[in-house]
Amino acid sequence: MREIDNPVSPCDNPCDVAIPPVYPNQPILIPTAEVARQIPFEIDVRETLRQTFTDPDSDPPLSIQSATASGPKVLGLGHAGIAVINGLTGAVKYAEYGRYDRAGFGEVRFIPEVAGVTVTFTEGGNPNPASMAALGRELVRTNGVGRAVEGVWVKLANGAFDTMVSFVGTRMANVAAGRDAGRADAYDVSANHCVTFALEVARSAGVNTNVSGAPDLDIVIVGGNMSTRLALRTFSPTFEVPARQINVMQERYRDYRLSSAGALIGNEQFPTTLNGL
Repeated sequence: MREIDNPVSPCDNPCDVAIPPVYPNQPILIPTAEVARQIPFEIDVRETLRQTFTDPDSDPPLSIQSATASGPKVLGLGHAGIAVINGLTGAVKYAEYGRYDRAGFGEVRFIPEVAGVTVTFTEGGNPNPASMAALGRELVRTNGVGRAVEGVWVKLANGAFDTMVSFVGTRMANVAAGRDAGRADAYDVSANHCVTFALEVARSAGVNTNVSGAPDLDIVIVGGNMSTRLALRTFSPTFEVPARQINVMQERYRDYRLSSAGALIGNEQFPTTLNGL
């Protein structure tokens, strides 16, 4: 068992759980104009994005699903959210952060369909397979079409669920007010986005979310001169890759992988071994 920072059973009752799922195959819009504003040098931004996000040898592979007027929609970066389970009641919540509002400032939201799932437990404190299957079916469809999940299943002491839900509620209120009151920063593709939110929620309950070992995006610079390219490599913003960051966490906590249909992958005995029983 590779749960270095997650003991076999951190609670006497069924544990609260944090699941930060990443959806590597969910297309992510990279806004060309926003990227251009963050790179104050004369380069070919559109071609830079095209070549950067066309990399079949990357892990995971990067490709452009479609090109839009706003920018390319990229596969392989990954969208992230946070699911939390109350070990005492079986209640489930799933929250995510993104540019869901018309203004594009950013919005925190709960997905009500996931909250319709109740996880039930055996006498040994393990989740029943039927409720695990129901949870998986909803998690892969948080944004409509079923998409595979790469995540971790982190067992936490009872009370962690309330801590994380409270954190989400506070952030939701701050983001909603931030448009007018300056209580929150705007969504930013390099510094304030879906995965930074998901990791902050998990960290509020004590999850080790250090993902510094994940490789950043290798930007292919097109245009400009040698001085420009050197300056870009030195001063350009760092673009994180959630699909790589979750791989780092999977070295620390139990893997939680789902097919696009919501079935567990590679760990068929997962429900019966959750608490080492």
